[in-house]
Amino acid sequence: MITGMQALADERLYYRYLHSLDAREVLVHYGAEHVTEQPGEDGTTELVHSCLIDRVEPHHRNRDANPSASVNVEKRKFICYASQWRGDLFHLVMKMEGKESFSEALLAVSDLIHAGPDDDETFKDKLVRTMAAPGAYTVAPPSYGESILNPWIQWTMPHPYLTSRGITEEAVEMLHLGWDEADNRIVFPHFFKGQLVGFQKRAIPPGPWPESAEQDPKYKSSLGFPKAETLYGYDYCRTRSLMDMHKMTHVVVVESPMSVAKAYSLGIPYVLATFGAKVTPSQLALLHDFASVTVWFDDDPAGRAGERTLVNGLSVSKVLVVDPEPGRDLGDCSTREEVQAMLDSAVPAFMKRAQYDAEKVRKGMR
Repeated sequence: MITGMQALADERLYYRYLHSLDAREVLVHYGAEHVTEQPGEDGTTELVHSCLIDRVEPHHRNRDANPSASVNVEKRKFICYASQWRGDLFHLVMKMEGKESFSEALLAVSDLIHAGPDDDETFKDKLVRTMAAPGAYTVAPPSYGESILNPWIQWTMPHPYLTSRGITEEAVEMLHLGWDEADNRIVFPHFFKGQLVGFQKRAIPPGPWPESAEQDPKYKSSLGFPKAETLYGYDYCRTRSLMDMHKMTHVVVVESPMSVAKAYSLGIPYVLATFGAKVTPSQLALLHDFASVTVWFDDDPAGRAGERTLVNGLSVSKVLVVDPEPGRDLGDCSTREEVQAMLDSAVPAFMKRAQYDAEKVRKGMR
């Protein structure tokens, strides 16, 4: 678990490295065009340029020949005014490198990180070792302006595939789900701590509708998507937690956004997802915001591994575990009663830990 002190240490280290990046060198590194320096409103310097993100995620006409992007030299902040995508220089690097985590993108710009006057070459070595270590995370996810969703949220009726999965119009509206006609995928916008921090697009499988041209991967993430640092549905569950402070706040953690959408459709609003079976220390830290957690992961090797990570990593007062059915998750349930029956069958975490220990003994005896 990432403790408060550890999170603070990571944050201070992150910003130390961020301010060791030179904004001008980053733009040169990626070949930014039409760069001009302009004074910012607060006395800082803005580097206005043709949007670099357009090269990896096109959203401008004529390659943004009339520059609409800017980097603040002193603040190390980036914004594209057309898409309202914004973040710091490390988020920009993640976009350009097509990486989903900060640690994966770090090595690409290690040569651009300058040691302070009292440091030496070991500065970069320490940076790579520290931030590429398991559990390293970006302390502030990138954000988008909600206007980027307009082409999707204007299409208010659920896609027939969503209807076939039992996703209601109310859930579509609540989660701002949409359909990207160009990519022919279902769009799951991701809001975290009040900001739109990215989105995932789910492949539409074969059926009585046009299927997605690419079925693999099932979920395609926007570049720089903060999968490891956030939880899908966290904001809604956290708001409910704050409103019900006098009650025992409970959440159910699952693997996929689709399962969250199904839970909402069945009138179960206290479900959130980890974006897959891999669970990170940052996600464990977020789950400690809740007094009670029920784990409901898939019945496959990856799901079982993720379940163990949650059971062994959570120290909230009450942890329960659903024994999943083969080939079925919450998203496959048809009724609220079916979901509730599975939740009622959940066993305490200490029983699962005993089961894990017994499995280790059996394997050791083979």
